Amino acid sequence: FDIREGEITKVLLMFFNIFLLISTILILKPVVNSLFLSRFGAESLPYAFVLVALFATVVSFVYSKTLKTVPLNKIIIRTQVFSILMFLIFWFLLFFQIAEGWELFLFYIWVAIFSVLSASQFWILANIIFNSREAKRLFGFIGAGAIAGGIFGGYLTSVLVYFIRSENMILVSVFLLSLCIVITVKIWKIFGEEV
Repeated sequence: FDIREGEITKVLLMFFNIFLLISTILILKPVVNSLFLSRFGAESLPYAFVLVALFATVVSFVYSKTLKTVPLNKIIIRTQVFSILMFLIFWFLLFFQIAEGWELFLFYIWVAIFSVLSASQFWILANIIFNSREAKRLFGFIGAGAIAGGIFGGYLTSVLVYFIRSENMILVSVFLLSLCIVITVKIWKIFGEEV
């Protein structure tokens, strides 16, 4: 893999970070899709797509404004913490059937935004941590972590869905995303000073 001396820690942390992020996404997407489609049917998907686009526009605007005043490391960590809190709220609403359906639209929207935002943040972090020569050599291996995470997340979902309710898969995602926070903090602590 052409990982040189002094790079192994950095590469493995980034590998496992993207592995966990993509696993989280591949657990959440089938869960939100199944819950949404079983409640509203495929005819409601166009409305969900339009809402995702509208919310993504607002999030992009706020995110770009925030980048001007808050350091990237804090934004990444806060985004992950906020995502965990949102997923726990959605789990609570779904598990106890408190709301009458609007929560599924919001859950669908947040999973779509989280998927794009978390992957984008990861690759921005990777471009900060690695210089262009390192990136050419190492991004293939790190990208394999995304592929492995996709396989793992999809397989884990297909196995666990027989034993636990769909809503409880959100808690599995929360656990994996919590591990991402630990890894991201460690990456910034060790390598953030280099940039």
